[in-house]
Amino acid sequence: MTDNKTEKAKAGAPAEAPLDEELLLDHQYDGIREYDNPLPRWWVLIFWGSFVFALCYFLWYQVLGKGKSRLEEYREDVAQAEAIQAKRALGEKVTEQSLDKLTKNSSAVSTGGEVFHTRCLPCHGDHAQGVIGPNLTDSYWIHGNGTLMDIYKTVDKGVANKGMPTWGKQLKPKELRAVVAYVGTLRNTNVKGKAPQGHQVKSLK
Repeated sequence: MTDNKTEKAKAGAPAEAPLDEELLLDHQYDGIREYDNPLPRWWVLIFWGSFVFALCYFLWYQVLGKGKSRLEEYREDVAQAEAIQAKRALGEKVTEQSLDKLTKNSSAVSTGGEVFHTRCLPCHGDHAQGVIGPNLTDSYWIHGNGTLMDIYKTVDKGVANKGMPTWGKQLKPKELRAVVAYVGTLRNTNVKGKAPQGHQVKSLK
């Protein structure tokens, strides 16, 4: 009787390579033994490098809170884009349309809010609910019909007999437009405050 190696040789099958006992590991499973074949050094270096980087990344962002998240970076980019758009809009001719653009720009509205709380708060209140001056959040208007251009003219020229300064002489043109845009966003928000004054306008917004 011939063994398997002889039969394979007769059949033209390639002979099995001799085992290198020094490279074989001691354990075996179901008659199978494993070679001690370590991973390439470059692969090991990349693996440990990735591990160290991931650990540092986690500590920097999640534990120490030093880095900016993707959401924070996105918000900063949006704020920068809006600031550029606001700058362009502030340079346009003053019209109802150009002022309306500013009411939709958070950067311009934010600037207008700062101006309002610095200059207008004593007379109109911190929420524009009216103190000495009228409530700017209801649907009643003393001067004009509450359009953005009406608001602009009132703020720009002032109301001498009511004690409202001529803000057009005290504010920069960009500040003037921004505060008008801010007031424009308050229309019909109906903050509880001073009783209505003037005539009611139902068609705003």
